Amino acid sequence: MSITCLNCQQIFEGNYCPNCGQKAITHRLNAAALLEETLHFFTHIHKGFLFTSWNYIVHPGISAIHFINGKRIIYQPPVSYFLIWTGLYILLHNTIIHYFHYTLAGEVVTHLDMTGQANVLLQKHFSLFLIPTVFISSYLVYIILAKPIYNFTEILAISLFGGGTYFMITFVSDLILGYVLKVNVLSPPVFIWQAVLSSGYFLWLSFDLFKRVDIRYFWLRLISNSLLVALSGWIIMFYLPVAWLYLFGNK
Repeated sequence: MSITCLNCQQIFEGNYCPNCGQKAITHRLNAAALLEETLHFFTHIHKGFLFTSWNYIVHPGISAIHFINGKRIIYQPPVSYFLIWTGLYILLHNTIIHYFHYTLAGEVVTHLDMTGQANVLLQKHFSLFLIPTVFISSYLVYIILAKPIYNFTEILAISLFGGGTYFMITFVSDLILGYVLKVNVLSPPVFIWQAVLSSGYFLWLSFDLFKRVDIRYFWLRLISNSLLVALSGWIIMFYLPVAWLYLFGNK
């Protein structure tokens, strides 16, 4: 039986497309498929890594729809994409900090109140506290914008693409601010700037994806979702470090 490749539209017979190599059958994204891709691609960079990075900047909505609909071989899988850019950002961030001997503003104070200690903890381990934000943001997008068109795992996959792209943006930001302009990347203004980048890119990703899907009350739902995601992110970033300090202390 002839099959049309979802990636390149080549008509063929067999298990793999002879033109691009994609599997003949791609199943709808679910938790098992996401886990399989995680195990397979965790340790190396897929050939579509740079392609994915560029396309999730310029037209993330089209890239998301392609991936969900089965055009996947040209894209880096979402979990490894997120982990690779997170790792690259952390490596660069720590290198800049140690090279220029940047320190947190709060470290010059001997005794900080709980809020001050929480801010220090958040700035030191920002990527760690971003993880629950990704899951909660994905759930809000699923409930407000995506359901029933897409399932939660599909939205989580797109959020991982978005999170990875955010770390790519902050990678470039740290390179310019911390290395070229010699700005302390641990200062509060830079942290605020990163939050603005996060909100701005999330809005762009959501807009570019869901404007291509026929949903009612598009602008109302988009704006409501953006505000709720920003609010949930603020709550997580403010209260989760405080909860961590209460439970485990400032270690």
